Amino acid sequence: MKMLYIGPLNEGGTCLDRMRALQDLGVEIVPFDILRFDSPLRIVNSLAHRLGAGPPVWGLNRSLAERAAALDAGLDVAYVDKGVWIGSETLRAIRRATGAVLVHFTPDPALLFHSTRHFLRSLPLYDLCVTTKPWEVELYRRHGARRVYLTHQAFERARFAPGPADPLLASDVLFVGHYEPAYAAPVRVAVETGARVKVWGRGWPRYARLHRWAGRAVQGDGIWRDDYARAIRSAAIGLGLLSKCVPETSTTRSFEIPACGTFLLGERTDEHSGFFSEGSEAEFFGSKDELRRKITYYLERPDERRRVAAAGRERALRSGYSNHDRMRDVVREISEIAGERAARPARPDA
Repeated sequence: MKMLYIGPLNEGGTCLDRMRALQDLGVEIVPFDILRFDSPLRIVNSLAHRLGAGPPVWGLNRSLAERAAALDAGLDVAYVDKGVWIGSETLRAIRRATGAVLVHFTPDPALLFHSTRHFLRSLPLYDLCVTTKPWEVELYRRHGARRVYLTHQAFERARFAPGPADPLLASDVLFVGHYEPAYAAPVRVAVETGARVKVWGRGWPRYARLHRWAGRAVQGDGIWRDDYARAIRSAAIGLGLLSKCVPETSTTRSFEIPACGTFLLGERTDEHSGFFSEGSEAEFFGSKDELRRKITYYLERPDERRRVAAAGRERALRSGYSNHDRMRDVVREISEIAGERAARPARPDA
């Protein structure tokens, strides 16, 4: 299978992780990095993201159509990861030039939060739309998606694995994620237990300047790449908080924390409880009091905490929560679609 892989291919990003997992699975990848179309001028990029127009957007679509035409009929799949700027005419050009199966993947809430006019117009052209959001599956269908496949977030096997703690990053309780008002309350509960709490994420430093209690925990606007994994490994407890801007029921942290062999203390949802057995592979909370009790209990019982964390790591491996496992399922879906297309005439709407 030869695949044109289109997405933001920055080192440490989940898009690049998924691409490498596909390569490990034997897929021949032709990479197309959309980040190279970002402008060095902040205002140009800002307008492009707000309006979905401007030199970055136009240059991306023009170059992508030209790249696909150069590949001609030697392409099996055009795989778009987070295609907020990819236009419908570009997808039609790719299909005319190559006859490739068109696939869209995003780990984000593409319809409730990150929707763009380009994506909405393009959605019916994709042969397969892959989402990690169960609460968006029906929305995809309402917007004309031909075929929707629900997967879930995942962890990258090489980076998110047990290893030595870094004394400079060590914490009793860790949270990594952007600031949201709903995140502040559980983080404050953790701080008030007296535990050594560390928080990284966009928006937190500004919040800490206005709220003295948070200054004890907030470390910076973010922590990335290998440092992010080291911070997880260096924590006794990793908080699995869920966004309230969308009806989030699990997130990438839900898998990255256990994969590192760190104790996951997450919000109680049906998804979380299905992924990890409560009390034996992870712990969950449904109130501030329960969160406070469980932080105190497990910090005072390191042996029990380590047993649960080790069982969580084993469950993540056994149940197939890695990018390799998720992408293997996506490849199977693509192969099935390719087989179906080969058995019938092509649709005339390309």
